Amino acid sequence: MYDLMLGPHARGTAVEQLHRLVEAVGLVTTVQTSIGVGDTAGVIVEAAPRLAEDHDVLSSGLIMSRVGMYRIAWGVVSHPGGSLAILAPLPGYEGQQSSDWIRHYMREVLDPVMALSGRGHRTGGGGNGTVTEEEFARAFREAYV
Repeated sequence: MYDLMLGPHARGTAVEQLHRLVEAVGLVTTVQTSIGVGDTAGVIVEAAPRLAEDHDVLSSGLIMSRVGMYRIAWGVVSHPGGSLAILAPLPGYEGQQSSDWIRHYMREVLDPVMALSGRGHRTGGGGNGTVTEEEFARAFREAYV
């Protein structure tokens, strides 16, 4: 596992919000592409279309998608070689057990997004301040909005 470090230029941006998300939750999915932010978001939504059904773009720059019994906090930012995305599953309501929704999340979001690796994108995971892919961690230090 590799620590996700925030570059000083990213303070106060959506990059910092994604960094905080990775620190706060125990499970995230990462996607690294060589294409722009809009195209990366499009590829992710194409793979997991339920992300677009009921969502809000928050003032922090993150997107909150409500998918059935759970939510996904996610966002896409730029880096010098393309884009980086982080997606984090969250319970639908306070006190909800993950066993109520985890299988749905795996089928509707996790598996389809991880399958993007077969389309030339790098995918990985992480949580609690770390990510599984060294290249993602390195690129995140240079991420910008």
